[in-house]
Amino acid sequence: MLSPDTTPFKTNDTAMEILPTINSPDDLRALPQSALSQLGEEIRREIINTVAKNGGHLAPCLGVVELTMALHYVFNTPEDKIVWDVGHQAYAHKLLTGRRKQFHTLRQYQGISGFPKREESPYDAFDTGHSSTSISASLGISLGKYLKGDNKRVIAVIGDGSMTGGMALRP
Repeated sequence: MLSPDTTPFKTNDTAMEILPTINSPDDLRALPQSALSQLGEEIRREIINTVAKNGGHLAPCLGVVELTMALHYVFNTPEDKIVWDVGHQAYAHKLLTGRRKQFHTLRQYQGISGFPKREESPYDAFDTGHSSTSISASLGISLGKYLKGDNKRVIAVIGDGSMTGGMALRP
Protein backbone atom coordinates (compact mmCIF):
# COMPACT_ATOMS: atom_id res chain seq x y z
CA MET A 1 0.00 0.00 0.00
CA LEU A 2 1.31 3.45 -0.87
CA SER A 3 1.62 6.08 1.78
CA PRO A 4 -0.79 9.05 1.30
CA ASP A 5 1.97 11.36 0.12
CA THR A 6 3.41 8.90 -2.42
CA THR A 7 2.57 9.72 -6.03
CA PRO A 8 3.17 6.81 -8.40
CA PHE A 9 3.24 9.04 -11.48
CA LYS A 10 4.53 12.59 -11.59
CA THR A 11 3.34 15.34 -13.90
CA ASN A 12 5.52 16.16 -16.88
CA ASP A 13 6.59 19.70 -15.94
CA THR A 14 7.76 20.55 -19.47
CA ALA A 15 4.40 20.10 -21.19
CA MET A 16 1.27 22.11 -20.52
CA GLU A 17 -1.37 19.94 -18.90
CA ILE A 18 -4.68 19.60 -20.72
CA LEU A 19 -6.82 17.89 -18.07
CA PRO A 20 -7.03 20.98 -15.80
CA THR A 21 -8.70 22.83 -18.69
CA ILE A 22 -11.46 20.24 -19.10
CA ASN A 23 -14.58 21.07 -17.11
CA SER A 24 -17.15 19.55 -19.45
CA PRO A 25 -17.38 17.56 -22.68
CA ASP A 26 -17.73 20.91 -24.50
CA ASP A 27 -14.12 21.66 -23.48
CA LEU A 28 -13.09 18.20 -24.73
CA ARG A 29 -14.83 18.73 -28.07
CA ALA A 30 -12.98 22.04 -28.49
CA LEU A 31 -9.61 20.24 -28.43
CA PRO A 32 -7.86 19.28 -31.64
CA GLN A 33 -7.70 15.51 -32.13
CA SER A 34 -3.90 15.75 -31.87
CA ALA A 35 -4.24 16.66 -28.16
CA LEU A 36 -6.32 13.60 -27.24
CA SER A 37 -3.39 11.23 -26.77
CA GLN A 38 -1.82 13.51 -24.17
CA LEU A 39 -5.19 13.98 -22.48
CA GLY A 40 -5.59 10.21 -22.28
CA GLU A 41 -2.23 9.91 -20.55
CA GLU A 42 -3.19 12.64 -18.07
CA ILE A 43 -6.52 10.96 -17.33
CA ARG A 44 -4.77 7.63 -16.68
CA ARG A 45 -2.26 9.31 -14.38
CA GLU A 46 -5.05 11.01 -12.40
CA ILE A 47 -6.99 7.77 -12.06
CA ILE A 48 -3.91 5.79 -10.98
CA ASN A 49 -2.86 8.41 -8.43
CA THR A 50 -6.36 8.66 -6.95
CA VAL A 51 -7.00 4.91 -6.82
CA ALA A 52 -3.56 4.37 -5.25
CA LYS A 53 -4.68 6.59 -2.35
CA ASN A 54 -8.41 5.84 -2.13
CA GLY A 55 -8.82 2.35 -3.49
CA GLY A 56 -11.03 1.49 -6.40
CA HIS A 57 -11.05 -0.46 -9.62
CA LEU A 58 -8.15 0.23 -11.97
CA ALA A 59 -8.47 -2.19 -14.87
CA PRO A 60 -12.04 -1.44 -15.98
CA CYS A 61 -11.57 2.34 -15.95
CA LEU A 62 -8.10 2.36 -17.50
CA GLY A 63 -9.35 0.13 -20.29
CA VAL A 64 -12.00 2.61 -21.43
CA VAL A 65 -10.16 5.95 -21.32
CA GLU A 66 -10.02 6.37 -25.10
CA LEU A 67 -13.55 4.99 -25.48
CA THR A 68 -14.82 7.51 -22.92
CA MET A 69 -13.07 10.40 -24.64
CA ALA A 70 -14.43 9.26 -28.03
CA LEU A 71 -18.00 8.98 -26.74
CA HIS A 72 -17.95 12.47 -25.24
CA TYR A 73 -16.12 13.86 -28.28
CA VAL A 74 -18.61 12.45 -30.82
CA PHE A 75 -21.93 12.47 -28.97
CA ASN A 76 -23.69 15.55 -27.62
CA THR A 77 -23.71 14.64 -23.94
CA PRO A 78 -25.64 15.15 -21.70
CA GLU A 79 -28.48 15.38 -24.24
CA ASP A 80 -27.28 12.08 -25.71
CA LYS A 81 -27.13 9.62 -22.82
CA ILE A 82 -24.30 7.23 -21.93
CA VAL A 83 -25.33 4.32 -19.71
CA TRP A 84 -22.37 2.58 -18.09
CA ASP A 85 -22.90 -1.09 -17.35
CA VAL A 86 -20.02 -1.42 -14.93
CA GLY A 87 -19.94 1.68 -12.77
CA HIS A 88 -16.23 1.53 -12.10
CA GLN A 89 -15.62 2.03 -15.82
CA ALA A 90 -16.82 5.60 -15.34
CA TYR A 91 -13.79 7.22 -13.66
CA ALA A 92 -12.63 8.91 -16.89
CA HIS A 93 -16.25 9.90 -17.51
CA LYS A 94 -16.30 11.64 -14.11
CA LEU A 95 -13.06 13.49 -14.91
CA LEU A 96 -14.47 14.75 -18.21
CA THR A 97 -17.89 15.79 -16.88
CA GLY A 98 -17.13 18.46 -14.32
CA ARG A 99 -15.94 16.39 -11.36
CA ARG A 100 -12.19 16.70 -11.86
CA LYS A 101 -11.73 19.02 -8.86
CA GLN A 102 -13.61 16.57 -6.60
CA PHE A 103 -12.03 13.44 -8.07
CA HIS A 104 -9.55 13.17 -5.20
CA THR A 105 -12.59 12.44 -2.97
CA LEU A 106 -13.56 9.37 -5.03
CA ARG A 107 -15.00 6.62 -2.82
CA GLN A 108 -14.41 8.69 0.33
CA TYR A 109 -16.94 9.70 2.99
CA GLN A 110 -18.90 12.67 1.57
CA GLY A 111 -16.87 12.39 -1.64
CA ILE A 112 -17.97 11.48 -5.12
CA SER A 113 -19.25 7.98 -5.76
CA GLY A 114 -17.20 5.26 -7.41
CA PHE A 115 -20.21 4.72 -9.68
CA PRO A 116 -22.39 6.98 -11.86
CA LYS A 117 -25.01 8.75 -9.74
CA ARG A 118 -27.71 10.95 -11.25
CA GLU A 119 -27.65 13.30 -8.27
CA GLU A 120 -23.95 13.96 -8.92
CA SER A 121 -24.18 15.02 -12.53
CA PRO A 122 -26.59 15.49 -15.45
CA TYR A 123 -24.06 13.40 -17.41
CA ASP A 124 -24.93 10.32 -15.32
CA ALA A 125 -27.99 8.94 -17.09
CA PHE A 126 -28.51 5.94 -14.81
CA ASP A 127 -27.36 4.98 -11.31
CA THR A 128 -25.05 2.10 -12.10
CA GLY A 129 -23.38 -0.29 -9.75
CA HIS A 130 -22.21 -3.59 -11.06
CA SER A 131 -22.97 -5.24 -14.36
CA SER A 132 -25.84 -6.34 -16.57
CA THR A 133 -28.14 -3.33 -16.52
CA SER A 134 -26.99 -1.06 -19.36
CA ILE A 135 -28.79 -2.73 -22.24
CA SER A 136 -32.20 -2.88 -20.56
CA ALA A 137 -31.79 0.60 -19.02
CA SER A 138 -30.72 2.07 -22.37
CA LEU A 139 -33.65 0.42 -24.11
CA GLY A 140 -36.04 1.89 -21.53
CA ILE A 141 -34.50 5.37 -21.83
CA SER A 142 -34.59 5.13 -25.64
CA LEU A 143 -38.22 4.03 -25.67
CA GLY A 144 -39.16 6.89 -23.36
CA LYS A 145 -37.37 9.35 -25.64
CA TYR A 146 -39.08 7.88 -28.71
CA LEU A 147 -42.53 8.16 -27.12
CA LYS A 148 -41.81 11.82 -26.29
CA GLY A 149 -40.60 12.54 -29.84
CA ASP A 150 -37.02 13.05 -28.64
CA ASN A 151 -34.47 11.84 -31.19
CA LYS A 152 -31.39 12.07 -28.94
CA ARG A 153 -29.21 8.99 -28.76
CA VAL A 154 -28.63 6.52 -25.93
CA ILE A 155 -25.38 4.55 -25.78
CA ALA A 156 -24.96 1.41 -23.67
CA VAL A 157 -21.35 0.72 -22.67
CA ILE A 158 -20.99 -2.92 -21.74
CA GLY A 159 -17.99 -5.02 -20.87
CA ASP A 160 -16.22 -6.66 -17.97
CA GLY A 161 -18.71 -8.93 -16.20
CA SER A 162 -21.61 -7.56 -18.24
CA MET A 163 -21.15 -10.08 -20.99
CA THR A 164 -22.10 -12.93 -18.67
CA GLY A 165 -25.31 -11.29 -17.48
CA GLY A 166 -27.36 -12.77 -20.30
CA MET A 167 -28.90 -9.65 -21.87
CA ALA A 168 -25.88 -9.15 -24.15
CA LEU A 169 -26.26 -12.68 -25.47
CA ARG A 170 -29.92 -12.47 -26.53
CA PRO A 171 -30.47 -13.07 -30.25
